Amino acid sequence: MSLKISIVTPSFNQGHFLEETILSVLNQRYPNLEYIIIDGGSTDQSVDVIRRYEKHLAYWVSEKDRGQVHAINKGLQRTTGDIFAFLNSDDVYLPGTFSAVAQYFDAHPESEWVCGDTVMFGEGCQTNLVRANVPKSAAQCLSWAYRAPQPGHFWKRNLVQDGFDEAWPYDFDHDMYVRLLLAGHKCSHIALPFAAYRLHPVSKTVAEGHHQIAEFDLSAEVYESRLSGADRRWCRSTRFLRLSFAASETGKTKEGMRWLLRALVTYPEGLAKRPFWGCLHKLTTNGGRN
Repeated sequence: MSLKISIVTPSFNQGHFLEETILSVLNQRYPNLEYIIIDGGSTDQSVDVIRRYEKHLAYWVSEKDRGQVHAINKGLQRTTGDIFAFLNSDDVYLPGTFSAVAQYFDAHPESEWVCGDTVMFGEGCQTNLVRANVPKSAAQCLSWAYRAPQPGHFWKRNLVQDGFDEAWPYDFDHDMYVRLLLAGHKCSHIALPFAAYRLHPVSKTVAEGHHQIAEFDLSAEVYESRLSGADRRWCRSTRFLRLSFAASETGKTKEGMRWLLRALVTYPEGLAKRPFWGCLHKLTTNGGRN
């Protein structure tokens, strides 16, 4: 029998996208699927949409919750599959994704975590394919040196069964990657487009991106002490580079240069990396005040 795939969709007041999301899961025609929808008590048409497909669902509920992370964890607790993933109610899976994931796990039984490529799309946005640069170490994660959009990730369910941390409402997925990598787990890249990530005015990435960035920076500070050697220096240097960039954005050129020099002293290897030269270019072309 094929591996059982469990998908959880957290949902709240995105009824105008939800049906497309649901159909992208069901139209995979995967023979051993467990699909769960956890709705946070939507007041739009979401519940009507869910009811339309409830005979295809293993479970669904619409009730007040603590937000997206809580909803995902509620769904995760009910899953029984070999493989787990979550798909937000405004994103979609691309045809053939579940079969490709199951075939990979079958062929690589030692693998615990995979990530495919993701199409970014949305009204008024240019559609483009993001080829995943999967996180290979916690230091790479914490140094902003990876790009692997969330809808492309699938895990062996037992790897994430303890759930995502609600303390990181904007970067809970990133936090999971860091914790898994620190524990010695690896992510494998499958060079196929798995999902499409929708950008729209009320999506977290667009509307609340500044919160994501703030949490990302805080995450680097929290986990830095668990790194060692060059990895710790790389992480710290990246924080200094971001402070340099932020200073240059507000025209504080001297302050930006001080942070840039601290980054270089902390991690001289950064001279060979693009972020250092990007910050230097920003400082030298921005002019600004002292």
